[in-house]
Amino acid sequence: MNSTILYATPGQVQDYILEQQVKTRSITTFPEALIQLRQKNRLLTVKPEMPVFRDGMSTAEFNDLMRNCPFNATQIINGYLGHPGEELVEENEMIPFGKDVFCVKNLPQVDEAAHFHDYFEIMYVYEGSFKLIFEHDTLNLTEGDIVIIAPHSSHSMLNVPDSLILTLVARKSTFDDIFGSLLNNKSLISLFFRNALYNPRQANYLLLRTGPSATLRRTVQQLAYEGSREDPYANACSIGLLNLFLAQALREYSDTIRLYNLEGFSEKTFDFALILQHMQQNYRTITLASLARSFHFSEAYLSKLIHRNMGEGFATVIRSLKMSKAIEYLLNTPMKINEIAEQVGYDSVDHFSRTFKKLYKVSPHDYRMGVRE
Repeated sequence: MNSTILYATPGQVQDYILEQQVKTRSITTFPEALIQLRQKNRLLTVKPEMPVFRDGMSTAEFNDLMRNCPFNATQIINGYLGHPGEELVEENEMIPFGKDVFCVKNLPQVDEAAHFHDYFEIMYVYEGSFKLIFEHDTLNLTEGDIVIIAPHSSHSMLNVPDSLILTLVARKSTFDDIFGSLLNNKSLISLFFRNALYNPRQANYLLLRTGPSATLRRTVQQLAYEGSREDPYANACSIGLLNLFLAQALREYSDTIRLYNLEGFSEKTFDFALILQHMQQNYRTITLASLARSFHFSEAYLSKLIHRNMGEGFATVIRSLKMSKAIEYLLNTPMKINEIAEQVGYDSVDHFSRTFKKLYKVSPHDYRMGVRE
């Protein structure tokens, strides 16, 4: 077998696929395009120079950079030829040798057939939109959406022209380490993520809706560029930037989380993480009775289930959620105390203030001003 490493760029492959689409009126897949380019001797024997990275690039500049970042085409071709047509994509086929994190620009004219991986995949809608087909569910994703797809979860994509979709791929061991450091506490959201991502019983994704975020865009630009570099520090930088990207998204947008397949669990197969998600999303108005109705449990059984899993009763957990959100508003917004009370689900500002002072030994106003015990 020829051991020569051949290179290509995403832009080169994208242009070839469009060229073939005009000629044959059919879609060539990414690995098939690489094989055909090799047969036509159009792959590169010398790795091209990396494009120049500039902080704060426009979308057009970043898209151009991603089109011109070279990659090892031989690795992808050999992986595909090892089991052509199979749905499983293994991490060594997709993630370059010596790297733990890599970023791929999705080709907007090419849909992806159903497949699954043995690694974690994080899709980020940098600009535009696309449709994710996850088992029997169709998810319309728009700018700023982040989808974390757990290993062995079958999915496909319907891409939209003129959209910029990035796929961040991470070896499972690396992702475990990153999320282990991010979720090393016993907060509600930490428990939720652990259960959602590492439940072996079913395919799963986690969705965060971040909207347009200059912070996340800057981080993912750096991450995409570092993933294509080959100096001795590039891999460590890539891991650190993926950690930063996920931490930034969780800190600002954890209340937008959606878990696949929320409904339809019986008591025997039930995942308690679903209750945590429901409480997180509806803490302002939720009652024990409404929660019990949503999951078809008796109030008595659900109360015991919450206490067994959380170490606290329903009312205490909901109060903690309300107070945690209230502190965010106190420290990070100019909202008035009565507005905060209403926003976190209290009908009476007096009730809110008494509850807050009982927990934190100071009034909401004094807490905001920095008078804390």
